[in-house]
Amino acid sequence: MTDLELLFTRASQASDQAIEKIQLYDHPLLTLLKETLQKQQEALLSLLYVLRQKEDHPPIESFKNDCSIAYHANEMANSFFQSWTRAVDWMKLPSKAIVPDVKIAMDQMKNSFDEAANEMESVYGFAKVKYVISTFYLPA
Repeated sequence: MTDLELLFTRASQASDQAIEKIQLYDHPLLTLLKETLQKQQEALLSLLYVLRQKEDHPPIESFKNDCSIAYHANEMANSFFQSWTRAVDWMKLPSKAIVPDVKIAMDQMKNSFDEAANEMESVYGFAKVKYVISTFYLPA
């Protein structure tokens, strides 16, 4: 298993954990968060399938679309998560009980995506990943 595969697997597992917690509650922001995480999860599973086909790193062209979708979905999910955490504070929603667990999962996803971006840049070079990975994840 390559480092890249391991990092995206961790992101996928954290995504599953967040979806599992979120699905118990009904709030518009949680619905958006869940849908975005499910889209991210679909892209991650497709991406992992490609990464698992080879022992070494496959060409970036073979997974760049799924990679872009996963990173974009993660950006959106983080935005929805932040909005929801603000809403539960001032609206006193019952879903406030899951904030710590979902935050842990979201932080794990973000860290995995950050580390994967660094790994992809070192393997494929900045020129190949700059249009695949959002600049929020690439080191300055």
